[in-house]
Amino acid sequence: MSDVHWAANGLLHRVAEGGEIPMSVLREFAELVLRSELVAGARAVLDGPPEFAVRRALELATVVLAVGVGVEREQVKEGTK
Repeated sequence: MSDVHWAANGLLHRVAEGGEIPMSVLREFAELVLRSELVAGARAVLDGPPEFAVRRALELATVVLAVGVGVEREQVKEGTK
C-alpha cells in the first residue's frame, strides 16, 4: 500500500507544480490503485464464496485500519495533525 501512497503523493506534487502530466502516468497510477490490497480485498469479499465472506471482510478491515494508522503517522511526522 505504501507504493500507492507514494504514487499519489508524487502525482499531487506534479499537479501542484503545474507540470504537464501525460495520460500514461495517470493510467499507471490508476492501474497501481486497482492492484492495491484494498481493491483486491474488496473483490475477495464480493466475489468469494459466502462461507469465507466474514473472514475476507475481517482481512479487508485490517488493511483499511492499517492504512489509516500509516496516514496518521505521516501526519504526525509532518506536523499536520
